[in-house]
Amino acid sequence: MAAYDLTPIEVPHVETKYRSIKTKLPVPESLAIFEVLHQSEPRSMLGQPPIIWDKAEGSVVSDRWGNRWIDWSCGVLITNAGHGRKEIRDALRHMIDHGLLASYVFVHEGRAHLAEMLRKLSPDPEKYRAFVLSTGREA
Repeated sequence: MAAYDLTPIEVPHVETKYRSIKTKLPVPESLAIFEVLHQSEPRSMLGQPPIIWDKAEGSVVSDRWGNRWIDWSCGVLITNAGHGRKEIRDALRHMIDHGLLASYVFVHEGRAHLAEMLRKLSPDPEKYRAFVLSTGREA
């Protein structure tokens, strides 16, 4: 498994609407975090670029040191709908406040609503059914 070199290097500074690079990369102050990960995770997790994500909005992720990147990752096991979207945050708050954090395995009204919504998106809703699983890989 390839691993990124964690020696901080000077890189050209960047400042655009969606990107900012203000520090060496990796950020020298982030090396302690990488050391914790090195001691706590398997080698197979070392393939990511040496950037510590801290927050995000829309398609932009940022670290604690003022660097920003466009998030081309598209999420893991999901399609990235954009970070910090109000309607997603509101839906999550509703679920948390409701108290039922169920998966697709057990029957609940949310599952029925999702299955119906997906079926209605199909070319011929009367002939299609939704088969909801965890990642889509099972399909």
